[in-house]
Amino acid sequence: MAALESTSLILFSGLAADANVFVPQKIAFPQLVVPKWPTPNPDDTLDSFCDRLADELRPHGNAFIGGASFGGIVALHVAQRLNPLAVILIGSVRSPDELSRMARFCRPLKPLIPLIPVRFMQFCCIPIASKLAERFAPLLCGLSRQFRGSDPIVFKWSLARILDWKSTPNLDCPIFRIHGDRDYVLPIRYTQPEAVVAGGGHVISLSHPSDVNDFLRSVIIKTVGEPCDATEPGLHGFTNGQPTLPAR
Repeated sequence: MAALESTSLILFSGLAADANVFVPQKIAFPQLVVPKWPTPNPDDTLDSFCDRLADELRPHGNAFIGGASFGGIVALHVAQRLNPLAVILIGSVRSPDELSRMARFCRPLKPLIPLIPVRFMQFCCIPIASKLAERFAPLLCGLSRQFRGSDPIVFKWSLARILDWKSTPNLDCPIFRIHGDRDYVLPIRYTQPEAVVAGGGHVISLSHPSDVNDFLRSVIIKTVGEPCDATEPGLHGFTNGQPTLPAR
């Protein structure tokens, strides 16, 4: 359908992740853009960081902006500066109040983040990221490879921004959320998602790609206003104004 093919879609990956976390979505939505995380300046706040991201993304015009986990938090703040068609949160949260108790408990520990041995942790992931591990645990292997390739500076800065996140962006555009009911990083009980993925953990873009892709299609069609043929595979309607996922 024209709306699905022509509407810009921008998704930010999560903490220690890269564009590979959205490979199934890139296949379904060729226009998808997954920005690479720029190296933050030493004095960067979340707002100053998102100012630069917004300037880079402004040429895309009217777009859907979203993200997974920490990428969803960034998407909310970037959306303040771009006024997108909608924001899509994939296993993410709308406000600091929706962070897990553990995250809120760890806020006083933020000064210790520079001491985290990220390089050593990446080295320890070598066995999990091996080809042998890929045969038995492909999802875990893929995530380990992304973590091994992440920039320690970006990782530590992002973790610090999660712990000192205090402001909830005020947006004029609609916000749509999809969340796994077995997400133990950002537990679903603290959020109010429009769509729930049964059995989904924290990385549903990879573990349940069909559910996420169906949700993205429904949000785009609902927002853009293009009629949807109920008989067309993969396109689903809305119940009480919210997107519904197919039964599985």
